[in-house]
Amino acid sequence: MSSQVQILRRGIPVASGVGLLQHCTNVAIRPLNDAMDFSAKKNLDMNKQDERVLRTCKRRGRRQSLPVVSEELIFEILVRLPVQTLMRFKSVCKAWHAIISDPFFIRMHLQQSTHRHKGPCFLITPHSLDKVIDDEAWPTTFSNSISLYLWQEGQKDASLMHSTDFHGEFGTVYPMSHCDGLVMIPTDTKVYVLNPAIGDVLKLPDGHKDEGSFHSVGLGLDRRTFKYKVVRSFYRSVDYSKRTYDVGMEVFTLGGDDIDSTWRSTVNDPPYPIQSQVPKYFEGSVYWDICEDLLENPPHGFLKFSLEDETFSFICYPCGQSKGDNEFMLTELGGQLCLAQRFPTQIVIWVLPSGGSHRWVRLYVINLLEAWTLEPLLGTLKDGILVRRGNYLYRYDGILRQAREVVCAHQVTYKNPKEGSIYEVKDVFYFNIIPYVESLVRVTRARSPSGSSAPRV
Repeated sequence: MSSQVQILRRGIPVASGVGLLQHCTNVAIRPLNDAMDFSAKKNLDMNKQDERVLRTCKRRGRRQSLPVVSEELIFEILVRLPVQTLMRFKSVCKAWHAIISDPFFIRMHLQQSTHRHKGPCFLITPHSLDKVIDDEAWPTTFSNSISLYLWQEGQKDASLMHSTDFHGEFGTVYPMSHCDGLVMIPTDTKVYVLNPAIGDVLKLPDGHKDEGSFHSVGLGLDRRTFKYKVVRSFYRSVDYSKRTYDVGMEVFTLGGDDIDSTWRSTVNDPPYPIQSQVPKYFEGSVYWDICEDLLENPPHGFLKFSLEDETFSFICYPCGQSKGDNEFMLTELGGQLCLAQRFPTQIVIWVLPSGGSHRWVRLYVINLLEAWTLEPLLGTLKDGILVRRGNYLYRYDGILRQAREVVCAHQVTYKNPKEGSIYEVKDVFYFNIIPYVESLVRVTRARSPSGSSAPRV
């Protein structure tokens, strides 16, 4: 159904989208169910024209019937609107609150969000240091004020989406990850998951004590239950010099019941030691690099963890390939799980076909100087692949075999539209840059509407 829907209201065309919904208070909405039934005349917000018409009808002794907008039409309009608009519309009436809060609507809205913008969107988070300590491998004095800015390709400015001050709860911030509008912020002490579009923030409880050097935490969707899970690897003990380790894995279900509101250890431990880095989520599974430093004869491949049945499996490297001096990195390009094999002057892109096959297929090659420093983020060879190097994003043209600069994070203007202020980036130590799609997905339990949050109908 086209988003440019129009109806005639007494011969007057009513525009689609927000304009149509603004007029929906002047028509009778078919109730979702008997519990949501209400009298159109009692709650109708009539304009002067409506009042005159009704008075005329009463004088003539006839009852004025108003056009009915079906719930299917309301659904199709609402599902195409941005999150901020929908959050306001939840307060219009209980019927709209029920539609917008429904899990099916949230999933359909997420699908629409992926196609709403012409160009890809990113969340950029500038990180500054409270002070500098010499000789630290990675700083432990990160500012606890976290601000996430939305930037779209082609724009010079980024707008503040969400800002939170964690008041000294952590010292170090690691690379963030994103899944369906949710952003995970791993730190040296806590793990946070938030939806910046709706301001929903969750601080996860402490899990097992980790004797490793880095929190390796992943975020993804269990496609059987449609619940989002955080998975975390940890070491009960580890000795790199002796190549001994005891590794475990635990799971936290977001928005779960009381049983799921804590970390659960998996039934079986990972069969191999986990590399301390951010894992990759793709279509219901999380993929980890294997820590070869703890194995005398390491296998050549990745460890796959299914969020559905919470079991492990092994994915080999492409046939005949071993890590050696090469660097492998999993990424998602064009909706496919891809493997970027980086060499000094080229990146070989392999794809893992769908259908359960574990055999990699060579897709194409990116030829660029210092290719080993580039991180493919998203896109296709036809439309151009966005790659990152430090604080720069480039778009690689597969036909011209050239990469043009798209943006430098230091040169973006970071604005706070509500306050009219601009963030100064001169003291930024590091930028978290992640692809982003807005959504209505909650990380905390949704509260039912009260009389104060939505009008009684």
